Amino acid sequence: MILPTRPQAILASLATAAFIFATAFASAAHAQVQVAVIGDSNVYGKGVSPSENYPSKLEAALRARGLDVRVSNGGINGDTSAGLAARLDSAVPAGTRVAVIWVGINDVIRHGKSRAEVQANVAGIVSRLRARGIESYFIRPPVYNVEDHKNPALILSGDNHFNGAGYSRMVAKTIGPIQALVVKASRKGSS
Repeated sequence: MILPTRPQAILASLATAAFIFATAFASAAHAQVQVAVIGDSNVYGKGVSPSENYPSKLEAALRARGLDVRVSNGGINGDTSAGLAARLDSAVPAGTRVAVIWVGINDVIRHGKSRAEVQANVAGIVSRLRARGIESYFIRPPVYNVEDHKNPALILSGDNHFNGAGYSRMVAKTIGPIQALVVKASRKGSS
């Protein structure tokens, strides 16, 4: 067995330290971005498996575009914009950098609230998120529309909730602005 000389051992130690430093620096420069999707049954994914819901499909689409993200599901069946506002701190975990808000249909259809009231509640949610340094995107008409819920290829049989194809369509409609927010958040995190 040949033992390294003292200079070789020092060089090997320095090379190892440089590798560890470079790996740690690269990880810090490309820190994972936490995205919280918050809202009602459209977010929760009523009637579909967890891998078929909007947050899961959004995470897969963002990762397919080379982004290091973790997307949480803060959806509750039947929730309203006021309900979401009341549980906002628990729905958006610490460390979240981007929030996607998808709520309001229950307000209007089930509770007779006006779109103006929903928009006011969402504006309050966005303001609170901004105060926490969180970028937000609100899924609203025309991106989210009734016609998609009438398309039998996009909804569950006997239900008006989306199936996996419906959630894939919603990801395709929303990926651009959400990707831009994730990229912006990742740049802020690495500076």
